[in-house]
Amino acid sequence: MAEGCCASIIKILLFIFNFVFWVTGAVLLGVGIWLRVDQDVSRFVSGDLNMSWFYTACYVMIAAGAITMVTGFLGCCGAMKENKIMLMIFAGILGVLFLIELIAGILGVVYRDQVTEWTRSSFLEALGSGKIDAKSESFRDLVTVLQGEYSCCGLVNNTDWQNPCSQDTCLCTVANQYCRTYYPTPQSSCSIFRPCLFEFEIFLKKNIIVAGGVGLAIAFIQLVGIVFSVILIRNVGDGENIA
Repeated sequence: MAEGCCASIIKILLFIFNFVFWVTGAVLLGVGIWLRVDQDVSRFVSGDLNMSWFYTACYVMIAAGAITMVTGFLGCCGAMKENKIMLMIFAGILGVLFLIELIAGILGVVYRDQVTEWTRSSFLEALGSGKIDAKSESFRDLVTVLQGEYSCCGLVNNTDWQNPCSQDTCLCTVANQYCRTYYPTPQSSCSIFRPCLFEFEIFLKKNIIVAGGVGLAIAFIQLVGIVFSVILIRNVGDGENIA
């Protein structure tokens, strides 16, 4: 068994670390499943806007959550039973996860503009060369909901609508720097929001940076867990493998 006061403290810290790690995995798994099956999300992702690439991120989140839960369970059992095999498997999986999340976090920040391009392509493909007015009722309703949620007007351009001034969700009720004056005719005008693509770009870039930062923070925490597990393994007697 592990010897010394420091080894006992590390054992307790490693157990607490892995319990939190397991809970984090459960949260990731739950959020991933929720985003995959939520009907409101499905309306945007798998509907007329053709943003099905979003589900790839959901599957990655589900897989990461499941692996994290298994890893946390191994770490908890290994720490409490002082089982060297479990601790070594835990440290190995944690090391792989550390490298993957470190790389994913860096790539997410470096290639955040690529996600914007995917969104732009999805919008352009869904809209085609016509106007929103000429699309199906479900498509028009979807765009209307999107405009209401993000305070925007049109998908790629304001002129995606035949007359943006006739759309209530396009109108700026309070003038600000994000509103622009639109002239449907030389004699009339209205104040409307920016296209939804601009709002999506801001939203995605902001959240990808946050996600990348969280990924790097988790990777650092995992590194601490690896150090704790290695110390505990070294303190466990060579002949001790308590089942």
